Order: sequence, then C-alpha cells, then structure tokens
Amino acid sequence: MTTATDLNQPTLEHGAPAGRRISLPVLLLIIAGALALTSIVRLITGANGITNVSQMSTALQLAVPIGLAGLGGLWAERAGVVNIGLEGMMILGTWFGAWAGFQWGPWTGVLVGIVGGCLGGLLHAIVTITFNVNHIVSGVAINILALAPPATWPRSPSRATRAAPPSSPRRSTRWATSRCRASPTA
Repeated sequence: MTTATDLNQPTLEHGAPAGRRISLPVLLLIIAGALALTSIVRLITGANGITNVSQMSTALQLAVPIGLAGLGGLWAERAGVVNIGLEGMMILGTWFGAWAGFQWGPWTGVLVGIVGGCLGGLLHAIVTITFNVNHIVSGVAINILALAPPATWPRSPSRATRAAPPSSPRRSTRWATSRCRASPTA
C-alpha cells in the first residue's frame, strides 16, 4: 500500500535562519580585502601616509570625542530624550574650557569645560521640561546658540583691551625700500 503525501501540509523542517551570521573565515576575508584595497589605493596614488601608524593613531584620538557624544546620545535615546544638542554642548564645553585654560591653567580649563558642557545640558533640560519645548527644537537652538558667542569674541585676548584701529592706517614705505636694495657682493 502506498501513501500519498499532501503537498499543502506544512512540514516540520526548518528553513534558512532569518538573520545571517557572518562566519569567521568570511570576516577574515573581508578584513583582508579592506587591507588589500587600502594598499592598492596607496600604491596607485603614491600617498604613503595612508597606512602610517601616526595617522591611524591620530584618527583614533580624534574619534574619541565623537564616540563619547554618540554614546551620550544613545543613553539619552534610551531615556526617551531626543538630544540633538550634543554638538552644541560639546562646543560650549570647548569654549568654556579654552577660556579657563588660558586664564588659569590646563586643569582648571578641563574642569570648567566639563561645567560648560553641563550648563548646556541643564539649559536643554530646563527648556524641555519646564517650558515644554520640543526636544529637537531645543537641541537645534542649543547648537545655534553655542556657535554665537565664539563668533562675537575677539580673536586674541589682547585685542579686547586695545582701542579700535584707525580705518585707513598709514604705512611707512621706508622699510620696504631699504630691504629691496641689493647688497654688494664680494
């Protein structure tokens, strides 16, 4: 006696998994391909600094603040706060720290920089919680407001105490003519 199987019935066999995992050999091949591509670009362009150790370490050092800001944004998102103003808070901390570091030394600058970034976060918290402002609007406003004071500050601290320069200064040409004379050669 033969039994017929119904093709419309679901089978108990498992199909391919929904999410693919990359195996170790495939991951190693991807890394080797990226290294080969970087080497080929270095050979074609003649830019030997692409694979330089100091360039890689500099890239990692410059990525740390951005990575920390991204981690702070991740924590803020987990708490339910859309914190677009992270960049503005970093700018506030940088300018507060630079000012205090110039005035009183590097360690005071670090501490005041932390306080400056915290003031940006406190401003964001007060505006969004007390005044019920949208998180995105508040974050963009912090980004814009953090850029305003450095743009209005003088470029050097000594320029703040000087009087305004005359509109058309008169320059002496005596120095230029004396420097242009050829000296006798022996």
